[in-house]
Formats: sequence, C-alpha cells, structure tokens
Amino acid sequence: CLLTLTRAATLGASTYVTNDSENNLTFSINLPADPSYPNDFHFYLSAPHGNSWVGVGFGKGMRDSFMLIAYTDKSGKGLTLSPRVGSGHVEPSHYSNTTMSIKLGDSSGIKDGRYLAVGVCHNCKDWHSGSIDFESTTQPMFYAVGPDELHLNSDAPNAGLRRHDYWGHFTMDLQAARGDPARFPPQNLTTVNTTAAGNEQNDHEYTSSLHAVAMAGTFVLIFPVGTFYKHIMGSVRWHWITQAFGLVVVLIGAGLGLGISPYYNRSKHYNSAHQLVGLVVVLLVLLQASLGSVHHRIFKAKGQPTIMGVIHRFLGLVLICVGVINGVLGFNLASASHHNIGYATVVVIVVLVLFGLAFFMMRRRRRQEAFNTPAAQNFQSAYNAPSRGNDIPLQPSYGPPPAYQRPMGA
Repeated sequence: CLLTLTRAATLGASTYVTNDSENNLTFSINLPADPSYPNDFHFYLSAPHGNSWVGVGFGKGMRDSFMLIAYTDKSGKGLTLSPRVGSGHVEPSHYSNTTMSIKLGDSSGIKDGRYLAVGVCHNCKDWHSGSIDFESTTQPMFYAVGPDELHLNSDAPNAGLRRHDYWGHFTMDLQAARGDPARFPPQNLTTVNTTAAGNEQNDHEYTSSLHAVAMAGTFVLIFPVGTFYKHIMGSVRWHWITQAFGLVVVLIGAGLGLGISPYYNRSKHYNSAHQLVGLVVVLLVLLQASLGSVHHRIFKAKGQPTIMGVIHRFLGLVLICVGVINGVLGFNLASASHHNIGYATVVVIVVLVLFGLAFFMMRRRRRQEAFNTPAAQNFQSAYNAPSRGNDIPLQPSYGPPPAYQRPMGA
C-alpha cells in the first residue's frame, strides 16, 4: 500500500503532447489519490487559438464518448468549456447532467495565443451512454481541432461546431495519473504515460461548401443569365438551355444540403428558416419549369400568350430574389456568417454587370429600330436612289446662289 501511494505521489499525471512542436495540442489528466473523490478528475488542455475549437474525448471513437470542447467565449478574451457526448460521427451534443459539473481555474482563458483550460470535472466518470475506466492503463482517447476560421465567441455550451480539420488517437495510463492535485499540472508538460495510436488524420467537410456553391451559383448567376437571354437577347433556345442546367444544379445542391443536415445539431431537425425556405423554393422551381414548358408548347401551337406564361415570368423573378436572400440565411445557419460580405459583393457585381449589359443592348436596339421606321426607310431610299436628269440633287450645294438674270427685252 505504501508503495502504491509513493508511486502516485511521484507520477500524479498522464500527459499527451501532439508531435507538432509549434502548434501542438497538450492534454494532461490527474486522478485524485483521495478516495473521497472517486468520480472526479483534474485536467489541463492547451491548443492553438487560431482554430475555432479544440477538444479531447474519452473513448475509441465519437459514438457514446465523453468530450471536453473549448472555444472562445462571447467576450473574445476568455473561453467556454463544453462537456459533450457523441452519438456517432456527427456533431456531439452538450451533456447536461445535474450531478456533473466543471470548474475552471483562474489561469484558464486565452493565453499567449493559445486556448488554456485548467480545472476539475466533478462526477465525470460516468454518463448515460458510457464511463471512464479509472483503473485502465490503456484508456482509449482522441483529440480533434476545428477549422481555421473565425471564432465562435459564444458563452453557450451548445454552440454550433464546424467539422474538425484534423484529429488523432492516443491511449493514457490512468493508474499512473493518480496523485496529489496540488502538484498538478506538472511544470514541464511532455508526453508521459501515454502512447500515440496511429497517425494524425487531416479532415475537411466539403459537402456543405459544394451545397453553397451550387445553390448560390444558380440563384446569383445561372438563373439571372437565363432570364437575360430571354428578355434582353430574345433567345428562347438559350433561355431554356440555361434554366434547365440551373434546375439540375439546384436539385443537386438541394440533395447535398439534405444529405449533410443530419450531421449537425442546428440542422438535423430540418426546421431552420434556411431549410424551410429552401425546400419551398426548390418545389416552386420545379413548378416554374413546368409552367414554362407548358406555356411554350401552347404558344407554339396557337400563337397566343397564356396565363401560365405570365405566372412563369413573375414567379421566376420572385424565386431568384428569395433564393439569393436564402443564401444569407444559409451562411448564418452554417456558422459562417463572415462569408456574407463576400457573398453580397458577388451579388452586387452580377447585378451591375447584367443591368449594364441590358442597358447597353436596349439602347443599341432602340437606335437600330429608329433606322427601321417607314420614314427613315423612305429617306434612305430617296437618298440612295440613282439621280435623273431633271432631279434636284439631294446633296448640299456649298457655293453662293446664282445671281438673278434679267430677262431679255425687260
């Protein structure tokens, strides 16, 4: 027994430091030797502040694992530490338990360009879907780091997270982590009583980016260009080709959006404004295409306009405007509202270019139409007709008029 206590007092911590010396993530844990706290552990977590969030987890993978995730608080100067539980390879959910509590020490915050979370997790040994084996010498662990983007700046423990940029696995000897919390964390934090399990994995979530490109590209560029072909250039053929292509891209983009939604807490219930508006818009785009097709067939057969053509024309303009606005809601939903500035800039540029081209082409068309009026045609015909002997020349005379000659005998 004395040997065990001496070993605990000597070690008292298990620490893992990632291989990257400049941007390393460090996690250290201490289990109190005092049997009065059988379900508590002390922790030290440090990682680069350049990423939107950092976290460590207890378990072989995300499913049913317990995680500690840190991100910048609302003030931008401190941090929020969120206890979460995973349900698969999806965004983990905040774990709210009346018996579990986390207390951060005064040294926690944003220090020298790094997240620093030092504290104690009370009654954190067990949760509803798992537990930590405090007697394990090879406790499976993992870490993950969020994307290099703007910080969350949130005090909410359930703030939305973007998918990790990289992650890795390691194991910890928790028996060796028992010791006096007063001596924790160690002065020199180096890898001790831990082992890396495999190589660090880079990761990125491309689906949401492709969804944004597809939908924004269609409503900001493809559909407006198709409208330009019809109403400015008068080309029904290119209008149909462009809008049909846009319809295909919209359906692909909608499929990507529906497919990625279950991976995030903010979108898995399909009840956000962006999702509801988007689904309605996609359905109306299908209706819009049907109205245009039926109207075109009737017009070709009878040569008469239809009410479907009127609806098709004005509904199209409304859908373009609503689709563009829904893009802003989409960036907000994806915790990427900082992209709205660039998005708005692109929208303004496209509008100015299309309106500029429309103004130039309509002005040019009016000038051409002026030369095609009956009066203009008669004038040009007379001007270009071959002259006859007794015709008065149309070209101007630049000499003085001839002097009046008095008739003979007057």
